[in-house]
Amino acid sequence: MTPEISVPIQLFIDAQQKGYAKKLQFFLSLKLIYKCGKAKLDDGELLFLELTEEISSRKTTLKYIDFLVEKGWLQYNNRTGYYIIKSFERIRSENNWKLRLSYPVDFYSYRNIKAITGAIIYGYLHKDFWRKVRRKKSVQIKGSTYHFLSPNFNYIEAPAPLSVLGICRIFQISPSTASRLKEAAEKQKLLQVKKNYGASVPSKKAMELCLDYNDKRNNIVIYQGNYRFQLIDTILPLFLFKKRKKLKT
Repeated sequence: MTPEISVPIQLFIDAQQKGYAKKLQFFLSLKLIYKCGKAKLDDGELLFLELTEEISSRKTTLKYIDFLVEKGWLQYNNRTGYYIIKSFERIRSENNWKLRLSYPVDFYSYRNIKAITGAIIYGYLHKDFWRKVRRKKSVQIKGSTYHFLSPNFNYIEAPAPLSVLGICRIFQISPSTASRLKEAAEKQKLLQVKKNYGASVPSKKAMELCLDYNDKRNNIVIYQGNYRFQLIDTILPLFLFKKRKKLKT
């Protein structure tokens, strides 16, 4: 059975916001390889990591290690000569990350950092959207009304309208980054994305007058031979989050 680790979703989000996704990937490789929680990281082990991670320079490897030491996620024990790899629970506690959702990764998936991050961001908002619909019974977005149909309604199988600009505001990332993350997750079959378009309008100029009422800045497109507004994508996650333990208070 392939070893699997359950990674707090805030790690992926924080890495995206602060620009250390590659270093997070390296850290996840350590967590997967050294299940005992410690590593010597001598020349032989570093060479193996470099081959695994396709790192061409020892300088880059040492840069990653220095970053993790500075973060406190690797701690060198002078007495034993081993690096201690900090647990996810300690990292959560130190950052006060109370959200329990996590994403499972293994040796086959952990390198897809961009796709995983996109899946997490859109998947979390999908979950949040249907939670709000359930609380309010219905939510209207851009003329479409979404109902939480019955106690037996399974939101896991229901797509949700998720705005790129909304993603940007919530997670402090650029529209282009939000779009690339979505595309990466869709390519890895972690998200199902449906493009939506408004009714055809004969004049592009008339459409431009209406842009203030739409979700995207440049969303006039030609679809099926007519000018249309490109509406909010509806998105369905094709994975399930896992849950970690509650943080001790």
